[in-house]
Amino acid sequence: MYLCDVKIFQYMQTLNGKATAILDTLVEMIKEHGQVKIDRSNGLFLPVTVQEIFYTDSYKIYSVSHSRIQEGILFCFPEMNFIKNIKEGTYITSYFRQDGHIGYLGREQESAFLVGDEIQINDIKLHADHTRIGTIFLLMIKQQQKI
Repeated sequence: MYLCDVKIFQYMQTLNGKATAILDTLVEMIKEHGQVKIDRSNGLFLPVTVQEIFYTDSYKIYSVSHSRIQEGILFCFPEMNFIKNIKEGTYITSYFRQDGHIGYLGREQESAFLVGDEIQINDIKLHADHTRIGTIFLLMIKQQQKI
């Protein structure tokens, strides 16, 4: 169900203050090159890759992922995309990807996306779940990578 005809802003959930501060710190690290790989855990955890993947005058989309190459294939554990509202300085989660292992299927979900210069939510409950998962993911990255 697309909410194109509904005021979706009443359904949009933004990251909380702690998660926003962490993501702002990660975004600051990519200013010079557009992406960065962070590995401060001495091999205990997968490195974190942060990159700017899209932008408009009003929004920027950032990808944050734990990833590794296995047998020549890139696996994400997980990857999440966050849309930043440049004017407000807030982030919403938009995408979640968790690649599978042997005997386990992966998952790829998109709960929000840009249409022109507007954000559309295509599943309110999934978007709320992505916001909770994104907050936990960023808090774990902060702890794991000593940010």
